[in-house]
Amino acid sequence: MTHKFKFLAFLSLAVLLSTASWSREKTYDGSLPKVHIIATGGTIAGASTDIGYDAGKVSIETILQAVPGLTQYAELDYEQFCNIGSQDMNEQIWLPLAKRVNQVLACGHYDAVLITHGTDTMEETAFFLNLTVHNPKPVILVGAMRPSDAVDADGPSNLLKAVQTAVKPDAVGKEVMCCLGGRIYEAGAAFKNDTHSLDPVSETSVDWYLPHNAATGFFIEDLQELPEVGIVYGYGSGSTTALEAFVNAGYKGVVFAGVGDGNLNRAALDLAGRAAKNGTVIVRSSRIPYGGVYTEGGEVDDERLGFIASGSLSPQKSRILLMLALTTTRDIGTIRSYFRHGVSER
Repeated sequence: MTHKFKFLAFLSLAVLLSTASWSREKTYDGSLPKVHIIATGGTIAGASTDIGYDAGKVSIETILQAVPGLTQYAELDYEQFCNIGSQDMNEQIWLPLAKRVNQVLACGHYDAVLITHGTDTMEETAFFLNLTVHNPKPVILVGAMRPSDAVDADGPSNLLKAVQTAVKPDAVGKEVMCCLGGRIYEAGAAFKNDTHSLDPVSETSVDWYLPHNAATGFFIEDLQELPEVGIVYGYGSGSTTALEAFVNAGYKGVVFAGVGDGNLNRAALDLAGRAAKNGTVIVRSSRIPYGGVYTEGGEVDDERLGFIASGSLSPQKSRILLMLALTTTRDIGTIRSYFRHGVSER
């Protein structure tokens, strides 16, 4: 398959019309919507220990048995795709996971996909899937902040909320969603902002909005791996050792989680400039969650140095977009346009 990348300003009329038969009220045979659950582990599948809990220890079958009310909203089936803490989630899992979601939705049997997932990297997996799933049916990642065997476990209520959301007609044609704290968030704006709260997700303003559908995003069906892209964290008197290591290791790109407006100290700026001239793609983001990083009005001359400003994307989401962009092009202008794409009408 030819790899391609294309942003749409809005969903086509044909896509919108095709969603009419997916609502709970309009199934042709009067049956409930069908939801496929893909389990990957996380705290929602955690089991308590003497010092805390171990993520990814409980099966999806056991988890679902704790939420008997689910079956009044949808017909459910499930698979155990993997069972890990989401700190171990990586691109070797993301690629087959995206392919599996595309396969499930393309078969025509299901109205939505739910993915149980740890909270540590949920925003990254959601963003990756949003750029690689090519069907407008709802895709929702659902997690928990307390293990499944806790007296006050939050996983069951989040699962119920996710299923209730997935079967609503207005869930079609959105970005991939996350469900935590009984709330629903879309992939582009969501980020985890609290290490312990049961309501641990906030949203940032986003430059562009990209509901996943048949014509948007990156086509990864033929990919077996992604280009290596690293993140360097900015701090006072920051060392260039991490950047040097990434460049010397042959990484195709580096994202700076810069200070302030994506700024780098002088030594890092000089080294990054040389790396960019030698073919390493450099993206400037910020360790600050709000405000974004832009070429216009900033202190760094991105055009002259060959850097890319991340806009509203966090360092971790910038890394994902850059990895996927590098599967299609090495042209800085083209990649820069992916980061600059405008927000569509909601």
